[in-house]
Amino acid sequence: MKDTVLLMNNICKSFGSTCVLRNVSFKVNRGDVLVILGRSGAGKTTLLRTINYLIEPNSGEIYFNDTKVINNRQIIRSVRSKIGFVFQNFNLISHLSAIDNVALPLVKVKNMNWRQARKQAEKALIDVELADKTLNYPSQLSGGQQQRVGIARALVMEPDLLLFDEPTSALDPSLVGEVMNVMRKLSLLGKTMIVVTHEIRFAENTANRIIFMENGEIIEDTDPVSFFNSNSVEIKGFLNSVSEAV
Repeated sequence: MKDTVLLMNNICKSFGSTCVLRNVSFKVNRGDVLVILGRSGAGKTTLLRTINYLIEPNSGEIYFNDTKVINNRQIIRSVRSKIGFVFQNFNLISHLSAIDNVALPLVKVKNMNWRQARKQAEKALIDVELADKTLNYPSQLSGGQQQRVGIARALVMEPDLLLFDEPTSALDPSLVGEVMNVMRKLSLLGKTMIVVTHEIRFAENTANRIIFMENGEIIEDTDPVSFFNSNSVEIKGFLNSVSEAV
């Protein structure tokens, strides 16, 4: 499995009597840009959060860089240090500047001193085109800029895998493009990414694989050309509903 970054095998998750994930299996190879599509409630976010044990699955196996991920503090800490997570609602710390929001994981997780951490954080902010906003606080940034700080915070840890949970859903439509452009740039740099999104153009033009989920199950796992030419009633219905919402 030398080129396999992530392997999910028969993952199941229920909350009470509600089954959210049903025998979900897939793998992610280094350099993949995997987009997960599906209607609200399909299980996409729950799936994403099981990868680094923000949610513990009821059953199934997860392997990250050949390490089996189990409910062990040391293993989870190690895995999370190599997985960047970009959240839907930014999750920035309001009393810290952009550069300190990005530097914080290096200080807390890698025990780096603040001077060193800020130097790396500055580079990460340049990579997301925010070189002129390093000293701004979250309240002084637009939603798109805040999300790009969130991406820089994930990048600064030099992760083997980047997870994006609906990264543009909290943004005004006019700000979506700037975040998508940064994500496309990351894909061109060969970053391994799993993206939960409703941005169909990103899925069509940037992903090399698409997973389509419905009722907690993977209905389709294929390349973008095959997905968008699918005769599946479920996929056609989903794509029609998305186009009507735009």
